[in-house]
Amino acid sequence: MCRSQTHSPSAEAFDRGPAKYFHGREEILVKFRDILWRSKQKKAGTIFLIQGAPGAGKTALLHECEKLARDQEWKTAKISSLAFWNPTELRSSLGSRGIWGLTGGSLQIGTGVFGKIGATVSPESEAILKRLKSGKKPLLLTLDEAQTLGMKDEIPAGKSGTVRYILNAIHNGDMGRPVILVAAGLGPTTKAFGEFGISRFEGGARVELGALGKEAERAILHDWLTEDGKATGDTTAWIGAIAKETHGWPQHILSYVKPALDQLHADKREMTAEGLNSILEAGHAGRTAYYKQRVDDFRGDQLHCIARAVVGITPGKPVEYRDIMSSLTMEHGDSEAKQLFQRFLEKGVLEKRGLGYAISIPSMHDWLVSNYVRE
Repeated sequence: MCRSQTHSPSAEAFDRGPAKYFHGREEILVKFRDILWRSKQKKAGTIFLIQGAPGAGKTALLHECEKLARDQEWKTAKISSLAFWNPTELRSSLGSRGIWGLTGGSLQIGTGVFGKIGATVSPESEAILKRLKSGKKPLLLTLDEAQTLGMKDEIPAGKSGTVRYILNAIHNGDMGRPVILVAAGLGPTTKAFGEFGISRFEGGARVELGALGKEAERAILHDWLTEDGKATGDTTAWIGAIAKETHGWPQHILSYVKPALDQLHADKREMTAEGLNSILEAGHAGRTAYYKQRVDDFRGDQLHCIARAVVGITPGKPVEYRDIMSSLTMEHGDSEAKQLFQRFLEKGVLEKRGLGYAISIPSMHDWLVSNYVRE
């Protein structure tokens, strides 16, 4: 079981970023540790993709991967999508000093992935490649919200070729040194990489992040209640009651943790039945607020179409594409329905699941059906 703590104030842990108490995901971290080792041995690299629904803990896992790399003496750097086409942005992310000169014209690369496809690299590509290839230590790059790579206007006109070159160079281990990109994003992330020619990830290098296991979920709740809440007595009953509502979803856990800490403070660390009821009520309100935030960009009639398509389906189980499109088309027409479907994917409301699509957060499935299916 993995566990890590930071010394930052509790309030800082209630949104995004590193998890103050991290448990679970052991199998994923074992795979990642193996990739770090093999990359060092081969002096190569790859792309490690973490894909999951909103609130599944992608950013926290990204941080744990970064910690593992630093423990093995890798240089680490957080980057944005700009770093794949803008040398100045990459220089800033890596903490490099000095000004990079662009040579002007273009450079013909004769080896590796570039030589195989006979590609001509732009001055920006040349500068970025030069920086990524330099350095004595292995390099780990982390990219959050990686699904934005596939969004319209995220990559300026004329820069897509540069992004393609850089991503493929990393993915194919063509840097002459260990360089790994860990990318975390919502469901469309795989498609976004596919648009840049990366459709296949080596074994273990593509992760679909779901709910935490029961043991990990209970361990996280225990740490918050005892370490931060300083709860007195046996926490078993409280943890069991809260876990029934959080469904192993990291974001939901935080929705209940904050009111739990407030309640323990008010009750002088004593766990009471009345206090637990207040926590469950406040946590439920927090979960509902999160669902509303996720669908804030959609109208009620649009949400009705999605809810109607999944009514009667077990949460987490896929629905065929044609059934979702049929529900959307019924009220919005074919062209608008296609645009809506894409927006639901981009916002993380829907995600590809097996041969179909499902509401990305299983517990949000029930909320949508309860609130948006008309009689």
